[in-house]
Amino acid sequence: MGQVDNLSVSSNEPMFKSVLIANRGEIAVRIARTLRSMGIRSVAIYSEVDRYSAHVTAADSAVALKGNTPAETYLRGDLIIATAKSQNVEAIIPGYGFLSENVDFAVQCEAAGICFIGPTPEQLRQFGLKHIAYEAAANADLPLLPHSELLADVEEAKLKAQTIGYPVMLKSTAGSGGMAMERCNDENHLVDVFSKVKRAAAKLYSDDGVYLEHCIDDARHIEVQIFGDGHGHVIALNERDCSLQRRHQKIVEETPPPNLSDNVRARLRDAAIRLGTSVKYRSAGTVEFVYDRTCNEFYFLEVNCRLQVEHPVTEATHGIDLIEWMVSLAAEEPPRALYSPPTPEGVAIEVRICSEDPLRNFHPSSGTLSQYQPNAVEVLTAGTYTTIQDYPGRVGHWDAGVPPSGPMDDYAFRLANRLVGNAENAAGLECTLVGPSLRFHISTIIAITGATMNAVLDGTSVDSWKPIPVQAGQILKLERSTSGCRTYIAVRGGFDVPIYLDSRSTFVLGKFGGYAGRILKSGDMLFIDKCISDSIPSSISDALIPHYPAEDEEWQVGVLYGPHGAPDFFMSDYIDQFFATIWQVHHNSNRLGVRLLGPKPTWSRSNGGEAGLHPSNIHDCEYAVGSINFTGDTPIILTQDGPSLGGFVCPVTIAKAELWKIGQMKPNDRIRFFPITFDQALTMEHDQDKSLATLTSSTTYIPLSLLSSSASTTFECILAQLPETATRPTVVYRQAGDHYILIEYGAMQLDLRYRFRVHLLMEELRDHHPVNGILELAPGVRSLQIRYDSRVIHQQQLIVALLAAEDRLPTEESDICVKSRIVYLPLAIEDSATLDAVKRYRETVKESAPWLPNNVDFIQRINGLPSRDDVRRIVFDASYLVLGLGDVYLGAPCAVPIDPRHRLLTSKYNPARTFTAEGTVGIGGVYMCIYGMDSPGGYQLIGRTLPIWNTFVNNTAFEDGHPWLLRFFDQVRFYPVEEKELSIQRDAFRQGRLSVRIVQDNVFNLGEYNAFLKRESESIANFTAKQAAAFAEEVSHWQLDDSRDRKYTVTNGHDIAETQQVIDGQVNVIADICGSVWKILVEEEGMVEMNAPVITLEAMKMELTVRSPIAGRVCSVLCHTGQLVAAGDVLLRIEPVEQ
Repeated sequence: MGQVDNLSVSSNEPMFKSVLIANRGEIAVRIARTLRSMGIRSVAIYSEVDRYSAHVTAADSAVALKGNTPAETYLRGDLIIATAKSQNVEAIIPGYGFLSENVDFAVQCEAAGICFIGPTPEQLRQFGLKHIAYEAAANADLPLLPHSELLADVEEAKLKAQTIGYPVMLKSTAGSGGMAMERCNDENHLVDVFSKVKRAAAKLYSDDGVYLEHCIDDARHIEVQIFGDGHGHVIALNERDCSLQRRHQKIVEETPPPNLSDNVRARLRDAAIRLGTSVKYRSAGTVEFVYDRTCNEFYFLEVNCRLQVEHPVTEATHGIDLIEWMVSLAAEEPPRALYSPPTPEGVAIEVRICSEDPLRNFHPSSGTLSQYQPNAVEVLTAGTYTTIQDYPGRVGHWDAGVPPSGPMDDYAFRLANRLVGNAENAAGLECTLVGPSLRFHISTIIAITGATMNAVLDGTSVDSWKPIPVQAGQILKLERSTSGCRTYIAVRGGFDVPIYLDSRSTFVLGKFGGYAGRILKSGDMLFIDKCISDSIPSSISDALIPHYPAEDEEWQVGVLYGPHGAPDFFMSDYIDQFFATIWQVHHNSNRLGVRLLGPKPTWSRSNGGEAGLHPSNIHDCEYAVGSINFTGDTPIILTQDGPSLGGFVCPVTIAKAELWKIGQMKPNDRIRFFPITFDQALTMEHDQDKSLATLTSSTTYIPLSLLSSSASTTFECILAQLPETATRPTVVYRQAGDHYILIEYGAMQLDLRYRFRVHLLMEELRDHHPVNGILELAPGVRSLQIRYDSRVIHQQQLIVALLAAEDRLPTEESDICVKSRIVYLPLAIEDSATLDAVKRYRETVKESAPWLPNNVDFIQRINGLPSRDDVRRIVFDASYLVLGLGDVYLGAPCAVPIDPRHRLLTSKYNPARTFTAEGTVGIGGVYMCIYGMDSPGGYQLIGRTLPIWNTFVNNTAFEDGHPWLLRFFDQVRFYPVEEKELSIQRDAFRQGRLSVRIVQDNVFNLGEYNAFLKRESESIANFTAKQAAAFAEEVSHWQLDDSRDRKYTVTNGHDIAETQQVIDGQVNVIADICGSVWKILVEEEGMVEMNAPVITLEAMKMELTVRSPIAGRVCSVLCHTGQLVAAGDVLLRIEPVEQ
């Protein structure tokens, strides 16, 4: 750095009074804005064609230059200086381009007594020609590429290129901006373009001088912003990456440059400062370098003695105004920050928009932009939980653990699309509890259906369940729901978002689909697709608008008994009690599942055997959407974003035509379930389809209570059963709603022969004898779930086809072989993420349990192992065979050790965890799982490995374009790594910079495996006997936690009568939904404004703001953080005050 002795940082002399801007467009507007902020009058110039350009009105005054082309106007220094004199300006600022680096113009300004805001003429001369700039760089000891001097002719160029080595760049010595240059692969190429480049240089820069430099192909373009005071003090204001270019033109500029080491960045800045200091550089400039990624070295390219187009990214990260710096320095008042530069913060990116026609190979598409009307909807406020969904969602990937997502209330969603003339699969908005505010940038037609929300269009209320014309510029605002839970907005054409795995639906937990894989946020722009339907928007019969129960009413929901009922799993009396109970919706319900409050189940067995300690545990099977899943003693309705594979029983499944009701249930709602037959469910679905097709109701509603009768006497969950034979295990066909059948093989125990029979049945139904109407096959450990369209094939017809398929299966086990890749994965035992998940469970769910405080200790104890090290040894010795995918979502394996002596037997969490980190490895029953994403879970946690889900498939380990790593019958083998190393590997693997070892040519032979079991039977028996004894001892100590008894109402920490008491002169602020108090934003005696937020409630995993209905003083706060409250409970009281 140079020392400043003769400059005052500030003075009492005034700044310039008037400055002329010798430019147009964006930079002229930008300069005018800064000059106005400095109190300096700005003068613009313009050509005839630019008379109505933005910079003309942005300046304080504007002067026309005679002519139309740049050569006639903006490049005429004499005209510009004459205009400056006529306007009595004291300085000229050129911006970038045009005359900004013109030495003659700078000299003419100074000769006319006008300050040129920029570098000195000598500096413009030194760096204006690149071959001369190379000399200055060499004198400053900057690294240079092999290059030539100016070339006399093509023959000299050929000789120099041989010395430098191909490829080479043939470049104009004058000008910048990536023009008049060509990359040459060989001598023939050089000869072909030599004259072309010289002509371009002469035309563009009036100088046909050219030279050669070595070309680096694997390169990045890095530049350093410098600023000097003209007396030897030069600073570097960080670096910018300008590598993303097309046709040598920068498209994206970013600071700081990503993936560039601190050492390289420091050396770049030092080099730029050395060069600037060596010439006592004045004002703003940019030193450009080319960075060779193959050797991590950089080389000087050129200096731009002006502002760059991308200068705002430097300003954004430093909090400065470079134009203000330039003007202040030119007025001999250098900015203080020049001598104490700010520390950069954050990241800034600039993207250039090119006016081109993509349909004509991106040819320039210039002309007058007479109108710009984006085909989009702008999100002003997003509401509590608004997502894009489509119908039927992401179906067809259930076997890999990908939930369908889609609308929770598909009935209202499909009706909305019908009302605007869309196909039923057009993407629309699902708005939960509180709706968004949307600005429409195009005239269109919308429909609002579902939960009742006050909808206002430009201040005028609009009706739901009708087509609504919307004009461009209008704003639609939806408020809090007053009836129901989810509102749907359809727009004609549907929302145009990328299709991911065959759907536009948002799966927020998986971070894919919809708009960027997330809920909407303020500022989002939702583009509208073209409507491909010729259907005319219609009105609907009032009979089609559903009734949502009032507070004193209950939902009535039709369900089918099964797949898991009495007496196999539940006591028969409990099934009767289940249907007699009025259940209550828990406040922690959402798109993953709806938790229910009600009586504890009574089980017909004491535990789940190999599947787990709790009687709800079963060997993992696929779930049906709409099944009521008992996770331990807690019933949860599995909904659109719920898990596909798991190890808990499901006694009933909601009928397809009734599922929409679950989407409209909110916390504290009451539900009664009524068992119905398959034929009744099928009739209901046909009626619903007809209503949606005709928009009329042709049927008379029959209350479910009249359709239903006693479950235990009339309904069966087993549709058919085959007894065991010498060549076949028992086969049970279980009803799982009206669109699923669950087939189970053998006794309720782990036997790989059953999984192989499942595999044979899948091949039979998929490859050999497909059945029309079967949509998907999803295997479990000893089961196969059939998803079918009951409107295409009746349940009984399907049973006949499945029985016939069973008869065709092979009978000889020894011949069965499957491909079984061996996948090696690193595992860090008990890493911090694993331990944090357990800690979080203790703090937020359950403080004590047999598996707490340490899961590995519990695994050791329940398996009768001598030490924790034995758990570790077994985990690393085991080869885990993948039997199912999607065990807690997204390709998560349900895998079992091939060797029974490696099968560590555990229970599952009860209740389940609310959070498990992606990549965590757990053991439940005897099964190993790797969590594919951050999610709830119940397995005992042992460590963490690599991500097994890669959303955009940017790693070659993920084959066939699938984002899930593992396949059925893969063998997973872990090897130990430390957490620090795993962290590095996880990042590299996610980015595609690290692969894993996979042995492809491996086969699992069932006959050989059976021989292994026979050979090792004595050792296996000894291990399992010891394990069983330890397991039995653990069970004897097992105590169910009575503190979590279900209750039918939510109670407060205050007396209800007291909280509901009305006090004269005070206004009650009440909860409008059941939930827990998340934050209290006011204090007693504090003052609040009308509509100010006072309480934040948490319900359905969302934060809901309660606002003050008046301005006043807070008299009393009647709730506390963490307290459960019901709709209508008084939260606080406010005494009004005069405004």
